[in-house]
Amino acid sequence: MARDWQNYKAVQEFPLLKGYVNMFNDISYHNEMAGLISFLYVQGQATVDYIRIPVNNSHIDPRIHLFWIQPTRSGKTIAWEHTGEILDAIGIKQDMFSTGSDAALIGSWNKYEEDGEQVLELQEGLLAGKKALNFDEGSLLFETKKQHLSEVVLYLQQAMNPVGTKANTLVKHLKDGSIETESRVSFWLTTFPPQGVREVVLTKGVFQRVLLLIRPWPIERREQVSEERMNTMFTRPPEYEYSINDFEQYYRKLREALQSRVCKLADITAVEWMAKSQDDREKIAQQVMYDMWRVDKSFHPILNSHKDHMYELVRLMDPKMADVVCAFIPNLLNYTGILATHFALLDEYTATESFHDFCIGGDHVEMAAEIIYDLYEELVTWLESEVELEHVSRARKTREASWKAAWSACKLTSVEGKQGDWVRKAELLSVYAKQNGGVSRNTQFLHYKDAKDIFIETSLGVTKYVQMNTEQ
Repeated sequence: MARDWQNYKAVQEFPLLKGYVNMFNDISYHNEMAGLISFLYVQGQATVDYIRIPVNNSHIDPRIHLFWIQPTRSGKTIAWEHTGEILDAIGIKQDMFSTGSDAALIGSWNKYEEDGEQVLELQEGLLAGKKALNFDEGSLLFETKKQHLSEVVLYLQQAMNPVGTKANTLVKHLKDGSIETESRVSFWLTTFPPQGVREVVLTKGVFQRVLLLIRPWPIERREQVSEERMNTMFTRPPEYEYSINDFEQYYRKLREALQSRVCKLADITAVEWMAKSQDDREKIAQQVMYDMWRVDKSFHPILNSHKDHMYELVRLMDPKMADVVCAFIPNLLNYTGILATHFALLDEYTATESFHDFCIGGDHVEMAAEIIYDLYEELVTWLESEVELEHVSRARKTREASWKAAWSACKLTSVEGKQGDWVRKAELLSVYAKQNGGVSRNTQFLHYKDAKDIFIETSLGVTKYVQMNTEQ
């Protein structure tokens, strides 16, 4: 399960990040992970013109695309408002798309007459250019039977492809002429959990391009949030260690430093950079991307170790289910590299309030990996617990009977100072997983927690043992 947000290495290492989440959490209660992502989301937009991360003769860009699935009235709207305030402070354009045609996204031709001649004028769509786009009716993406919405989903997928690649160019053919759009948009998509959401998450490619934040909102949390809100009536807001102005200063310094870095590597002045077309700037960003960073020798070993952990999470699952959820891993590994890049920049600023070294290493990967792993673990657990795929139709015993069957299949042993037969807890969990079609490690523990009254636990050193509870 996801750890407490204050235990993330990045939060402990970077006071600015912790300050951002503290402020975010006082506005959108108990949405700390969204606060972490919000900081990186803004940074992705602030750096999208300059950073290209080389991967396999191509590249990815620093943008963050969030898809946040959480019940209504749980702080999603006000979270966007706060994020928007930070974006406003650094001059990043925002827009909103709730419903409409694909023309609203791609653009259209306006026709009018001027001096007796017909003139065509391009009306740019929401996906054009560099901006933050709030899509607060993300449930529309689950309307799989509506053709125009299928086209909307396709355009969103394309817009999320790496900036500067052919796959990122959106084309719509119209009778008055084709419209081509290069998108540098960062998406902030939110929805309540609509009917059929889980099946769509598994089958729609758009969900394999975003950071999926899926959170239940039990009544206990709602009650806690209500109490905390009521306690703020007639009270002054707290004084924060960091202000909106501090965050603005950081993002502006970062953007200036990246431009200076790119210009230095390309041997051009800032004036020359500003005078160039967007296409030429993109060529320069790609030309210098291999020289942009000094990569520490610890970077790749730790990144590969994180990859191993991701696959280990699903190794004991039903093969068909595992094959489905494994499809999310390549994108999440990309996001690991993106977040590591963001943390490398934040690291420099924290040390010197300037940017000069541009070094990225294994410690930055570790910071990113903690967040990505927790998001993936929660996704896998959520899908396992609530998705019923047609091809995963196994007869299910009652949970109690399943655990008793697993215990009976384990090797019995004795424990010093204890009466009766015992089995190693680790063996019990493994056998249970195999007998029940394969479930992930996290789901094993959740099922065990639900059925723990069946067993009595004890420890001998670091090894845990369980015994059937005959009084149960």
